[in-house]
Amino acid sequence: MTTQLMRIAVTGRGAVTPHGVGVAAFWDALVQSRSAVRPTDDPAIAPYAPVVAAVPNFEPRDFLTAKLVKDSARFTQTALVSAGEALVDAGFAKTDSPLEWKPGTDSDRIGVFMGTTFGSVRSFDDAAASLLTERTNRAEPRLVSKSIPNGAAAALAIQYGVQGPVLTYSTACASSANSLGEALMWLRSGQIDVALAGGTDCLFAPTLLAGLRASGALAVHGPDDLSAWSRPFDQDRAGMVMGEGAAVLVLEPYERAVARGAKIYAEFVGYGTTNDAFHQIAPHPKGEGAALAMRKALRSAGLQPEQIGYINAHATSTKAGDDAEIHALNSVFGDALQDIPVSSIKGSIGHSLGAAGAVESLACVESLHRGVLPPNLHCDNPEPDAPALLLRDGPVERRVTYALSNSFGFGGQNGVVIWKAAE
Repeated sequence: MTTQLMRIAVTGRGAVTPHGVGVAAFWDALVQSRSAVRPTDDPAIAPYAPVVAAVPNFEPRDFLTAKLVKDSARFTQTALVSAGEALVDAGFAKTDSPLEWKPGTDSDRIGVFMGTTFGSVRSFDDAAASLLTERTNRAEPRLVSKSIPNGAAAALAIQYGVQGPVLTYSTACASSANSLGEALMWLRSGQIDVALAGGTDCLFAPTLLAGLRASGALAVHGPDDLSAWSRPFDQDRAGMVMGEGAAVLVLEPYERAVARGAKIYAEFVGYGTTNDAFHQIAPHPKGEGAALAMRKALRSAGLQPEQIGYINAHATSTKAGDDAEIHALNSVFGDALQDIPVSSIKGSIGHSLGAAGAVESLACVESLHRGVLPPNLHCDNPEPDAPALLLRDGPVERRVTYALSNSFGFGGQNGVVIWKAAE
């Protein structure tokens, strides 16, 4: 006997990305084929990352109280601003007061699910430098609570009075794909009615970037046009460009959303997660774990590979990662891949690590909602086995029903989510 799964709707979207604050700024830049990659203006990280994709002119005091800014790190601040936009979009908060939504007596029926890799490494870096140079044994009282990975989720719970599950997922670059997928499972279990789900990372920290550079993951050279250093699927790529940001989606049962007259942007229909069980850093060279995660996501959505209309690839611009994903895509989709448009938006916004899955899921939701597929920038010389319909020449106007988003990370973590166009 087949059990009918609960339908889950996306009713709110919010984002802070390297293209600025808000979903509109993010989407407009994507479909205009603009790159947010630019030279580093932070001397502390310049020796390790010559180019980055940072959020421009982000002033948290424009959105948050002075006390909240003082007591939080940047990754929490971007999450709070993204959640505020998403709650206004969903009709739960007012435009002029996005931080004032209170769920009231049903607060235990609401959950927060956030993905992040490390929390605020920069806070610890700065504190360590201060302890060393100032010869002091004192650190700021909020150092740990600001920096700890669950700081963003906890801040959202405190701000909005959420007393249901408030969970943080740290699975490297799959973190927010997993946070979204786990939110889907909590909603379908019937234990909650609303989920704030997404991811956030702001990791421009000397120790982290020095480590990534030493591992060979970061791009430290590239073409004369610095904005083109992030080159997914391009044979001439030289590594990933670090990005930052956050994205939050409001998820709720479809029938509940219809009953309250909410605007529905898409449905969340599939989720799969696996581990390569292969290596601390390198993906399985044939993408076996990634392929298994995609198959699990398709199975959970009740779909065949050929029903997918768009694939948002993880493709970070590292040779090992891009090649493994190409193998996985060909394994799962076979001949059907010839007819499926594929792109990685990391050519536009770099790699925001734990936030990537949420930001890229937002791109999928917008694609389904608007009927436009975002391009894969800077792929002038694609890998021979790269997908045939890699969107290298700009955005494409096309209405599709299902979009699949891949997220793969260190430690062999794989998370895949599938979105459906709203009816």
